[in-house]
Amino acid sequence: MDINYYISYLAKPLVTAKKIATTPKGAAVSISTLALLSRLHIEIQLLIVLSVLVFVDFGTGILVSFKKARDEAKKKGLFATKETTNHKFWTRLLFKIKFYYDVVESGRLRLSLLKMTMYMFAIIGAKTIQSMFKIKPFAFSFSEADWTLTIIVISICCVFEAHSIFIENFKALGYDLIDKIFSVFGTYKEIKKEFKED
Repeated sequence: MDINYYISYLAKPLVTAKKIATTPKGAAVSISTLALLSRLHIEIQLLIVLSVLVFVDFGTGILVSFKKARDEAKKKGLFATKETTNHKFWTRLLFKIKFYYDVVESGRLRLSLLKMTMYMFAIIGAKTIQSMFKIKPFAFSFSEADWTLTIIVISICCVFEAHSIFIENFKALGYDLIDKIFSVFGTYKEIKKEFKED
């Protein structure tokens, strides 16, 4: 992987921020994530939520990589299945283990570590600035909890992870949850309109 790939990966949060701010799906994910986080008020709780989201994002990202690689290999006839090869079950199983192992290449793991490092530096930076300038906690009308600069940075990281999981990874796996939720709301509005007309 060349340096340009890493630079484009580092720019991904800016693209995600634009999607969150300008698309209905992005707004839905960010508002629901912030609604959940507004119930928490201790930094350690938010860090646990962020850790879970990072873990789920990593797992679903690996599944997306597997799906893409398997689909490409099947198109080229390079994926060993019962229909495409005369090899026995154990040979096919070993092939699949090697195939999936190759998909999880060190480059993808490096990108995940890079993202975790970015989050870590952002959170440590926010905590340092908060301590240096003695920035006091403040409140928002939608939350009873006291917010700090560190909590806001962790919340932004959580929103980015939620966007990555629910909009990017799930959609790539064929489960567009946000579209389904929007369609349910659309159906609800239509039924409500019909009742009002009757």
